[in-house]
Amino acid sequence: MKKIIGLVTVFAFVVAISGMVFAQADGRAPAEKLESAKSYLKLLDQKIIRLRKAGKMSLVAKMQADKKSTLARMQQWKAEAEASMAMPPQVPTRPTAPTPMLPTPPRPVSQAPAGLFGLGVNTCVSGSYIYTGTGSIKGAGAVRGDIVLDDFVGLGPIVGLSAKAIQYKLGIGYVKGSGVTALPVYADGVINLPADMMMGMETYLTGGLNYTVKGSGADPGKIGGEIAIGLNTDLGLGLGKTGFELGWSVVRATSKTAKGITISVSQPIAL
Repeated sequence: MKKIIGLVTVFAFVVAISGMVFAQADGRAPAEKLESAKSYLKLLDQKIIRLRKAGKMSLVAKMQADKKSTLARMQQWKAEAEASMAMPPQVPTRPTAPTPMLPTPPRPVSQAPAGLFGLGVNTCVSGSYIYTGTGSIKGAGAVRGDIVLDDFVGLGPIVGLSAKAIQYKLGIGYVKGSGVTALPVYADGVINLPADMMMGMETYLTGGLNYTVKGSGADPGKIGGEIAIGLNTDLGLGLGKTGFELGWSVVRATSKTAKGITISVSQPIAL
């Protein structure tokens, strides 16, 4: 955790230094701009090396882009410095009243896409296979849809994780197989583990309870549960990161029960 917090602090520090170098550049001579940019490049190179070793390639890409744009500015400032040195001394003129500085218009802030329908609601769909050892396919198939909620309780910082490390899922599903037909509702929690705990891989733990509101038999089922460990990875299909989970689950539908080792594939979708 200390390593993650350190990386976040370093990145914020680099962004702050970048703003100080370039936001005030208009009031300095080209030579001063060059010296500031050289110091900034040295700092960038050090941070790129550290982040590359830590496997933070997305941050490395952002800093390399910043470095490229800084080098382009340095070429312009170098040309301005050479031109100013070649100009003959200027004859002092009568001072004039300073031109009032106009306020700089605020830069437009780019916003993340609100989702497929502009609702800004995070959801997740998944499919699972529960190995029960009975039935024609030796198990049961399940599909599920969830609404994904951020950590509104604030448990992440309390347990030493980031504010976005914990999420909650509320959903409904359908289970069929091994003599079970069930329509359960789910209430699960998700803990996104720090990448450095699993050699840079994006892993998570998930688990919770389910209750069959309608299933095999005349009466509703009973309370069941599920727990799993998952891995998020980008398959290059333009859908974002897909989750692959291995765990155990039980769904009870009156006198029938589907329980066993579970393999699941989930796909987050923003609406």
